[in-house]
Amino acid sequence: MSDHNFYLPVSEMTSDEARIATEYALLPLIRMALERDRKVIAITNTKFKVLYLEMLNDVIHQVIQDQRENRQELFAGHIRMTKRDWFSYEVYVRGRLFEVVYQKTVAMDWIHERMKAYLRP
Repeated sequence: MSDHNFYLPVSEMTSDEARIATEYALLPLIRMALERDRKVIAITNTKFKVLYLEMLNDVIHQVIQDQRENRQELFAGHIRMTKRDWFSYEVYVRGRLFEVVYQKTVAMDWIHERMKAYLRP
């Protein structure tokens, strides 16, 4: 048997698996914040309320699409995630269990960068 016929399991998640896990954990927080902002703007008396609401609806729709794609990637990669705490998840992938804990500042930086990408044309 040659060395090319079998591989030992990797002891860490791949970068793609980590990306999928991060999106699964943090995209719902973006959606929740945007939906809350939409409710607040809807009751305020701003000049361009209709435009703001349209923009928020478009961004929320994009977040929902990203969540759907993320769920498909979870299914295709045979990844199971279980929420333990606010920023703590158990990720089961390739027969291994990983505990993923996001620091609040790191999570907020990721969310901030993702929001910039959503809001820029």
